[in-house]
Amino acid sequence: MTLADPYVAPTPTRGSWAAVVGIALGAFALVVTEFLPVGLLPDMTREFGVSEGTAGLAITATALLGAIAAPLTTIVIGRLDRRAVLLGLTGLLAVAGAISAIAPQFAVLIVGRVLLGVAVGGFWAVSLTAAAKLVPHDRVHTASSLVLGGISVGAVVSVPAASFISAHYDWRIAYGAATALAVVVFLIQLVLLPRIPIDRAVAADHFRQLLAMPKVRAILLTVVLIVGGHYAGYTFITPYLEQLTGLRTNSLSILLLAYGVVTVVGTFIGGAMAARHRQRAVLVTTGVFVVSMTTVAAFAHNATVTTPAVLAWALAIGMAPVCTQLWLYANTTRFVEAAQAMNTGVFQLSIALGSLLGAVTVDLVGLHSAMWFGAAALALAVLVVLAVGRVSPDDESDRQHGTEARSPAATGEPANSP
Repeated sequence: MTLADPYVAPTPTRGSWAAVVGIALGAFALVVTEFLPVGLLPDMTREFGVSEGTAGLAITATALLGAIAAPLTTIVIGRLDRRAVLLGLTGLLAVAGAISAIAPQFAVLIVGRVLLGVAVGGFWAVSLTAAAKLVPHDRVHTASSLVLGGISVGAVVSVPAASFISAHYDWRIAYGAATALAVVVFLIQLVLLPRIPIDRAVAADHFRQLLAMPKVRAILLTVVLIVGGHYAGYTFITPYLEQLTGLRTNSLSILLLAYGVVTVVGTFIGGAMAARHRQRAVLVTTGVFVVSMTTVAAFAHNATVTTPAVLAWALAIGMAPVCTQLWLYANTTRFVEAAQAMNTGVFQLSIALGSLLGAVTVDLVGLHSAMWFGAAALALAVLVVLAVGRVSPDDESDRQHGTEARSPAATGEPANSP
């Protein structure tokens, strides 16, 4: 055991991949619940008698609490077995969903969404590093892609499922179904997850040391620009494609479904690319982002051009999380869980910031501005990645030796050692 290895790593077995799937199912259930309000907003505003802007706080509250909970959770849980932590957070997800399903007032629903934010932040802070410890070093990118794939599939399912339930039944049934899903996932994890002990707990000083690293700051800034730029445009993609591109309801539904499928594919492509060369993978991802969003903005009234550009955009957002995660891991070998918590907080804050700035530009200028704003943010991300310079010696060395470059599972002793 070395100082760089914060875990007592279990020996990978066939059951390890089943455990990774259990963690991915938790990610799926979290995202399904987090984005339900997007599809339920009209019914929620009518029942609670609040404006759409106020109802939107159901999403904002979750994102902001997730940003706060991510670093705090890793400090509070200390050296607690990560199996127990993941089970507790999945259980909290079920409780949050149940509160939202039976909420008699909007304020009570917000309480449920706040609890969901704690579950979201805590889960993201430990899930990827926990999954990475369950598999051999050279398969960490696959484990990360599986967990992040759960996010992508959840994003595909959540909004259309919520809209369908809201249109044909009561909106509370959607929350009831999400709660039932969380309970089922909890039981699956109870069976599949092995003990994932930790040798060294996260301390508050770890975050200070991480922020003192110039390359880590550059990576986190890249995350802000990618996620913020994406959500500045994506928040308004439906009215943009309806009002400017002129897509009808059926065509739009098919395109958004295809968007979700391509996002899932992008997650695994990004994982494979980042396994070979992390910084280059991020550069390619941001480049695809800039070209696709600029095309959507420049050819808003041309569906023939806009449609493939939207799908390229989907590919980029599928690739981005896993590429930036592995790039961050390659440069934070001593504080991998603290780095994951910090990345989660930055990611959640960027969602809120991007959506807010996109809304401001739309109100001031119009729908076009959201896409141009997002494209500009992504262009800045490209410049940041280029400014970081050539790949670091550690990255290059690990790439040449065919290992999972300094990932959370690749530090210290081999995961498959006795």
